[in-house]
Amino acid sequence: MSDQTPRRSDAVPRRALGTRIRLVRGDYWIGGDGEALQLTGPAGTIFASLDGRRSVADVIQLLATEYDVDPEEAAVDVWDFLDDLTGRGIVAW
Repeated sequence: MSDQTPRRSDAVPRRALGTRIRLVRGDYWIGGDGEALQLTGPAGTIFASLDGRRSVADVIQLLATEYDVDPEEAAVDVWDFLDDLTGRGIVAW
C-alpha cells in the first residue's frame, strides 16, 4: 500500500484496516493517535462511500449529485479530502 494518493479517477480508496470508527447521530468519528476527527456533511458522505468498491470517479459523482455541485468542484474537494486522510493513515489504496 502506498501512503500517497494516486491521481487516477479509476483508483479505489478504502478505509484503512485498524482505524477506529464510530457513527454517532449521523456523523462519523475517527480516532487515532490521541485525536478524534468528526466528519460531517460532505466529509461524512465521502468517508461513508469509501467501501473498497467505488472508484474516485464514483465518489466524485456521488458528491456532485448529493450536494448539487459541479463535478469539477466536487473533484477538488474529494481529492483534497483523500489526500488528508491518506496522509493520516485513515485511507488506503
